Amino acid sequence: MQNSKMINELFALRSIACLSIVFLHAVGIALESSGTLGLGTGTAYFFDSVNIFLYFGTPLFIFISELLIAYSYRNKKIPGHFLSKRVKYIFLPFLFMALFYSLPYMSSFSEWSTKLFLNAIIGDFHGYFVLIIFQFYLLHLLLHRFLKKWNPKAVLLIAFIINAGYLAVFNFISPPLIMHGEYLWTRFYWVPFLGWIFYFVLGYYAGYYYESFLNFLQKYKQIILAAPVFTTALLLFLYHSDLLAVHSSKRVDIILHTTAVALFLFYVTGRMKKVPDFLVRISQYSFGIYLLHMFFISAIDFLYQQYPLQLGPAYIFILFIFSTGLSVVSIYYINQWKYGKYFIGKIGVGTKSAAGKSPAPVLTEKRTSLREEAVK
Repeated sequence: MQNSKMINELFALRSIACLSIVFLHAVGIALESSGTLGLGTGTAYFFDSVNIFLYFGTPLFIFISELLIAYSYRNKKIPGHFLSKRVKYIFLPFLFMALFYSLPYMSSFSEWSTKLFLNAIIGDFHGYFVLIIFQFYLLHLLLHRFLKKWNPKAVLLIAFIINAGYLAVFNFISPPLIMHGEYLWTRFYWVPFLGWIFYFVLGYYAGYYYESFLNFLQKYKQIILAAPVFTTALLLFLYHSDLLAVHSSKRVDIILHTTAVALFLFYVTGRMKKVPDFLVRISQYSFGIYLLHMFFISAIDFLYQQYPLQLGPAYIFILFIFSTGLSVVSIYYINQWKYGKYFIGKIGVGTKSAAGKSPAPVLTEKRTSLREEAVK
């Protein structure tokens, strides 16, 4: 195997995934105010479909994160600070944001302490992805020596069956009549790694056998370029026909859709001579954008509710642009403080930085009710 070098495509993929998540949330908030905005039925139907399409964001980040780790350490020993470094720059900001997003519940100590506990331990806010990715950090440490020996096709098939079977249980079976059964079925099942294991395995083998992965993309480029069209059609058919009405990235059909989109984006961005500076910058700030964008979306929407106007679809783009921009500005200035990176995460490396360093992962997606802090 060749020595590891920078994978510039990942800057583009990370940026696209990050921006898709912010846009998804902007659409979700706007649809909640569709009557005030003056959105017609057809327009609301269109943007609801856009939301379903964009649910690839969360699993795509798992794929990206594991691909980068597998690629970076395939020829060298994993360092002893592998976990401690990620605790400092990823988990500590997660805990701070768990506290930050619990503050609106301080009307009573009981309500606030419960919300803080759920946020920090169960991921009961949009930051739950950090709990998922840390499970995969541990799984990588435990399994990487075995994964490199096992048959990739067999492991991928088994992981797909486990992942699809796990999600199918929660997609198609009603909650049991037990204590907290409804919560387990509608919220907690998102966190265990079984709901994401296929993306982890796919990312591992794409990174470990990176050259073979690139050859695969080239060999099957026609299928890869067409696949997102078919997976999008399948998603929208199942959703609008009410055969699978779940509004979440934990839909069983999202496994196929995310795989198709990931391969498509990797192939297309690999054709670029240079990753646009704009995408590199978004990639560098992606973790902080993930943590902060919901605060700014909610703040902007709160102001809008005080002075509602019929802005139509323009409101979606106002939420998207301003929440992204305000997040970037906040991240920049918070990182000027020497302890800021422990509260909001570090600004990631750019294309000219040393290879092997991996910017923090990000993500999340639309809430059932974004005003109730329950992401779907």
